[in-house]
Amino acid sequence: MCAQVHGCGVRGLLRRAVVVALAASVSLGACSSPALVAHGGSRTLLSYGDGRPESVLAFPDISYEALIRFDLEPNAKAPLRLWYRPATSGSLQISVYESSGLDGPGVLLSESRRDIGDSDAGDAKSGRWIVEELPTGKLGGQTTLWVGFKKASGNPGLWSSDKDGGHYYMRSLDPARRVPLLPVRRAPIVQLEFDGVTVP
Repeated sequence: MCAQVHGCGVRGLLRRAVVVALAASVSLGACSSPALVAHGGSRTLLSYGDGRPESVLAFPDISYEALIRFDLEPNAKAPLRLWYRPATSGSLQISVYESSGLDGPGVLLSESRRDIGDSDAGDAKSGRWIVEELPTGKLGGQTTLWVGFKKASGNPGLWSSDKDGGHYYMRSLDPARRVPLLPVRRAPIVQLEFDGVTVP
Protein backbone atom coordinates (compact mmCIF):
# COMPACT_ATOMS: atom_id res chain seq x y z
CA MET A 1 0.00 0.00 0.00
CA CYS A 2 1.26 3.49 -0.75
CA ALA A 3 0.04 7.05 -0.45
CA GLN A 4 0.90 10.06 -2.57
CA VAL A 5 1.75 13.31 -0.81
CA HIS A 6 1.90 16.59 -2.72
CA GLY A 7 3.63 19.80 -1.66
CA CYS A 8 5.04 18.40 1.60
CA GLY A 9 8.70 18.93 0.82
CA VAL A 10 11.18 19.11 3.68
CA ARG A 11 13.72 21.35 1.97
CA GLY A 12 15.89 23.19 4.46
CA LEU A 13 14.89 20.98 7.37
CA LEU A 14 16.96 17.90 6.60
CA ARG A 15 20.67 17.81 7.23
CA ARG A 16 22.96 14.84 7.76
CA ALA A 17 21.17 12.47 10.15
CA VAL A 18 18.81 15.21 11.31
CA VAL A 19 15.44 14.13 12.67
CA VAL A 20 12.25 15.84 11.57
CA ALA A 21 9.24 15.10 13.76
CA LEU A 22 5.77 15.41 12.29
CA ALA A 23 2.91 16.49 14.55
CA ALA A 24 0.26 13.88 15.26
CA SER A 25 -2.29 15.75 13.15
CA VAL A 26 -0.33 15.08 9.96
CA SER A 27 -1.72 12.20 7.92
CA LEU A 28 -0.27 10.60 4.80
CA GLY A 29 -3.23 11.64 2.73
CA ALA A 30 -3.00 15.34 3.58
CA CYS A 31 -0.29 17.95 3.22
CA SER A 32 1.30 19.85 6.02
CA SER A 33 4.71 21.36 6.57
CA PRO A 34 6.76 19.22 8.98
CA ALA A 35 7.48 20.85 12.32
CA LEU A 36 10.63 20.43 14.40
CA VAL A 37 8.77 18.98 17.38
CA ALA A 38 8.69 15.61 19.11
CA HIS A 39 5.95 14.53 21.48
CA GLY A 40 3.50 11.68 22.08
CA GLY A 41 1.99 10.47 18.84
CA SER A 42 4.63 12.19 16.70
CA ARG A 43 6.29 10.73 13.64
CA THR A 44 9.99 11.06 12.86
CA LEU A 45 11.60 11.16 9.42
CA LEU A 46 15.25 10.11 9.15
CA SER A 47 17.26 11.08 6.07
CA TYR A 48 20.74 12.10 4.93
CA GLY A 49 21.98 15.05 2.91
CA ASP A 50 20.26 18.43 2.73
CA GLY A 51 17.03 17.33 1.02
CA ARG A 52 17.42 19.64 -1.99
CA PRO A 53 16.23 18.06 -5.28
CA GLU A 54 19.12 19.01 -7.58
CA SER A 55 19.56 16.08 -9.98
CA VAL A 56 17.79 12.90 -11.05
CA LEU A 57 19.13 9.49 -10.08
CA ALA A 58 18.58 7.27 -13.14
CA PHE A 59 19.01 3.53 -13.54
CA PRO A 60 21.08 2.44 -16.57
CA ASP A 61 19.78 -1.15 -16.49
CA ILE A 62 17.84 -3.60 -14.31
CA SER A 63 20.99 -4.92 -12.60
CA TYR A 64 21.95 -1.53 -11.13
CA GLU A 65 20.89 -1.08 -7.50
CA ALA A 66 21.03 2.22 -5.63
CA LEU A 67 21.34 1.73 -1.85
CA ILE A 68 20.92 4.02 1.15
CA ARG A 69 22.31 2.96 4.51
CA PHE A 70 20.23 4.01 7.54
CA ASP A 71 21.99 3.87 10.94
CA LEU A 72 19.60 3.48 13.88
CA GLU A 73 19.84 3.39 17.65
CA PRO A 74 20.23 -0.05 19.31
CA ASN A 75 16.93 -1.94 19.53
CA ALA A 76 15.21 0.69 17.42
CA LYS A 77 11.54 0.29 16.62
CA ALA A 78 10.76 -0.91 13.13
CA PRO A 79 10.26 1.88 10.58
CA LEU A 80 6.64 2.40 9.60
CA ARG A 81 6.96 3.84 6.11
CA LEU A 82 9.40 4.72 3.35
CA TRP A 83 9.21 8.15 1.67
CA TYR A 84 10.85 8.98 -1.66
CA ARG A 85 10.52 11.60 -4.41
CA PRO A 86 9.95 10.21 -7.93
CA ALA A 87 11.23 12.32 -10.81
CA THR A 88 10.15 10.19 -13.79
CA SER A 89 7.65 7.41 -14.43
CA GLY A 90 8.43 3.69 -14.57
CA SER A 91 8.50 0.71 -12.22
CA LEU A 92 10.83 0.31 -9.23
CA GLN A 93 11.76 -2.72 -7.19
CA ILE A 94 12.28 -1.66 -3.58
CA SER A 95 14.23 -3.89 -1.20
CA VAL A 96 15.08 -3.60 2.49
CA TYR A 97 18.07 -5.54 3.83
CA GLU A 98 19.62 -6.12 7.22
CA SER A 99 23.33 -5.31 7.47
CA SER A 100 25.81 -8.10 6.79
CA GLY A 101 28.88 -8.99 8.85
CA LEU A 102 30.93 -7.15 6.22
CA ASP A 103 28.92 -3.95 6.77
CA GLY A 104 26.96 -4.14 3.54
CA PRO A 105 23.45 -5.19 2.52
CA GLY A 106 22.81 -8.69 3.84
CA VAL A 107 19.68 -10.79 4.26
CA LEU A 108 16.67 -9.53 2.31
CA LEU A 109 13.91 -8.53 4.76
CA SER A 110 11.32 -7.00 2.45
CA GLU A 111 10.75 -6.54 -1.27
CA SER A 112 8.01 -4.80 -3.25
CA ARG A 113 7.35 -3.28 -6.66
CA ARG A 114 5.95 0.18 -7.29
CA ASP A 115 4.55 1.38 -10.61
CA ILE A 116 5.04 5.15 -10.89
CA GLY A 117 2.75 6.94 -13.33
CA ASP A 118 3.23 10.32 -14.95
CA SER A 119 0.92 11.88 -12.36
CA ASP A 120 3.04 10.45 -9.51
CA ALA A 121 6.33 11.92 -10.74
CA GLY A 122 7.12 15.61 -10.50
CA ASP A 123 9.72 18.28 -11.11
CA ALA A 124 12.03 19.66 -8.43
CA LYS A 125 9.41 22.13 -7.20
CA SER A 126 6.38 19.81 -7.15
CA GLY A 127 6.93 18.42 -3.64
CA ARG A 128 5.47 15.06 -4.68
CA TRP A 129 6.32 12.04 -2.53
CA ILE A 130 5.49 8.34 -2.71
CA VAL A 131 4.95 6.83 0.74
CA GLU A 132 5.22 3.05 1.10
CA GLU A 133 3.91 1.06 4.05
CA LEU A 134 6.63 -1.25 5.40
CA PRO A 135 6.19 -4.72 6.96
CA THR A 136 7.08 -3.65 10.50
CA GLY A 137 7.06 -7.20 11.83
CA LYS A 138 10.19 -7.99 9.82
CA LEU A 139 12.23 -4.82 10.38
CA GLY A 140 12.46 -4.29 14.15
CA GLY A 141 15.57 -4.63 16.31
CA GLN A 142 18.03 -3.60 13.60
CA THR A 143 20.86 -1.11 14.15
CA THR A 144 21.37 -0.67 10.40
CA LEU A 145 18.95 -1.04 7.50
CA TRP A 146 19.81 -0.85 3.81
CA VAL A 147 17.13 0.35 1.37
CA GLY A 148 17.70 -0.54 -2.28
CA PHE A 149 16.05 0.72 -5.48
CA LYS A 150 16.24 -1.06 -8.85
CA LYS A 151 14.57 -0.44 -12.18
CA ALA A 152 11.92 -3.04 -12.94
CA SER A 153 10.69 -1.50 -16.20
CA GLY A 154 10.44 1.83 -17.99
CA ASN A 155 12.71 4.70 -17.01
CA PRO A 156 12.08 5.51 -13.33
CA GLY A 157 14.15 8.18 -11.65
CA LEU A 158 14.49 9.55 -8.12
CA TRP A 159 15.26 13.10 -7.06
CA SER A 160 18.65 13.43 -5.41
CA SER A 161 20.76 16.05 -3.68
CA ASP A 162 24.21 16.64 -5.15
CA LYS A 163 25.62 17.15 -1.67
CA ASP A 164 27.39 14.06 -0.34
CA GLY A 165 25.19 12.50 2.34
CA GLY A 166 27.79 9.84 3.19
CA HIS A 167 25.22 7.03 3.11
CA TYR A 168 24.61 6.36 -0.59
CA TYR A 169 26.08 3.43 -2.55
CA MET A 170 25.58 1.57 -5.81
CA ARG A 171 26.26 -1.93 -7.07
CA SER A 172 25.56 -4.07 -10.13
CA LEU A 173 24.01 -7.49 -9.61
CA ASP A 174 24.73 -8.65 -13.17
CA PRO A 175 26.75 -11.88 -12.71
CA ALA A 176 28.58 -11.25 -15.98
CA ARG A 177 29.97 -7.89 -14.85
CA ARG A 178 29.33 -7.68 -11.16
CA VAL A 179 30.27 -4.38 -9.52
CA PRO A 180 30.80 -4.46 -5.73
CA LEU A 181 29.33 -1.93 -3.34
CA LEU A 182 30.73 1.51 -4.17
CA PRO A 183 30.16 4.81 -2.32
CA VAL A 184 28.64 7.63 -4.39
CA ARG A 185 28.86 11.32 -3.51
CA ARG A 186 25.16 12.10 -3.77
CA ALA A 187 22.12 11.78 -1.53
CA PRO A 188 18.85 10.37 -2.93
CA ILE A 189 15.88 12.02 -1.25
CA VAL A 190 14.68 8.97 0.64
CA GLN A 191 13.42 8.89 4.22
CA LEU A 192 12.36 6.34 6.82
CA GLU A 193 9.43 7.21 9.06
CA PHE A 194 9.36 6.06 12.68
CA ASP A 195 6.98 6.35 15.60
CA GLY A 196 8.80 8.72 17.96
CA VAL A 197 12.45 9.75 17.81
CA THR A 198 14.89 7.10 16.57
CA VAL A 199 18.48 8.17 15.89
CA PRO A 200 21.84 6.80 17.02
